[in-house]
Amino acid sequence: MRDENAIQLLAKVMSWTEDSALQVRSLQLLADFKYDSYQRFGPGRKFIESLALWLNQFDPSDREAALELVRDKLVFLSDDELSHLVTTAYPDLVIQERLRIVAEENAIPLHRVREIASHPRFNELRIKSLFLGLSDGARTNELRRASFGEISNEQIWQAYELGDNKVDDMLEELKDALEQAGSNSEQSRFNLIWLLDDFSGSGNTYIRYDTKNRRFKGKLQKIYSRLHRGDLVDRSNYEVYLLLYVATRQAIDHIEYWAERFTSEKGYKPLQLRVLCPIENEVRLVDSMSAPLLKLIHAQKNYDERAHDKHTLVGGTEDARLGFAGCALPVVLAHNTPNNSIYLLWGPELLKPFGLFPRVSRHREF
Repeated sequence: MRDENAIQLLAKVMSWTEDSALQVRSLQLLADFKYDSYQRFGPGRKFIESLALWLNQFDPSDREAALELVRDKLVFLSDDELSHLVTTAYPDLVIQERLRIVAEENAIPLHRVREIASHPRFNELRIKSLFLGLSDGARTNELRRASFGEISNEQIWQAYELGDNKVDDMLEELKDALEQAGSNSEQSRFNLIWLLDDFSGSGNTYIRYDTKNRRFKGKLQKIYSRLHRGDLVDRSNYEVYLLLYVATRQAIDHIEYWAERFTSEKGYKPLQLRVLCPIENEVRLVDSMSAPLLKLIHAQKNYDERAHDKHTLVGGTEDARLGFAGCALPVVLAHNTPNNSIYLLWGPELLKPFGLFPRVSRHREF
């Protein structure tokens, strides 16, 4: 739909007069600057049209509260912003960790950066670093490019489940790289494991405890089990880092608590959690909502029960109104809205009402 037609449709839905032109301009500015870049809109659809159709689902008396959600509460992370975080990850976190480790191993003061960086162990740790993506949002290719050639193709992989053939290729490349650098290649195993992901809202995907079966579940459990087979890492000297580009405080607290219990129980090295952009609890739509917005979110007519399935049930809530695990986030990522956000933002187009930024789920059951 043409922008002019979409604006007219929005004005009609909201019963706006010419006096409301300022609101139209501010929303159009947001659309041009960020919201039109959402990658899950239908063909030819932009934000203003999606907003008008979304608002039209609600009672006229509720539409102003819905607009308040968009205007005052929404947190939209654009593709450019996430890419910027990725480009800072290598110099700001990965290199800094290598500097710290070399300084501690050789009793060199941290402020003597040139001495640390010129130490043979610093380059050896660069070669002995392995980077694994935990989802399709890990942006492994972007991270490799941001390293300016310091990460080779055989040091980084877009998935955390590695086949034996892939492991053999990585170890062979590692041995060759160590020999070229003049380092000891007899122990061709990785020392630093970096696990990469773009966003975590609850942390449940990475680690959780199944009380029914009395065992830990999640990606971290699988990864640690694979690492401790002994063919990939030096089990006498290794570190595991979970690097999240964006994560909520709820997710950070959850991962730190359950990862510590898991690694302690299994006798593994502790997980090192690093987050580039934390989202604090103040952002959650719990204590900061107006009464009309609270009513809008919790009204039965504004929620489709089909959104709550066996996958969202893992989050421990009775429904998905406030999102997976009750995170109650107003967050949208440019490539997909996380289901940790409130349902009114991510509800798929097949459901009624649908979300303002409809989500495409990995688990399609409706």
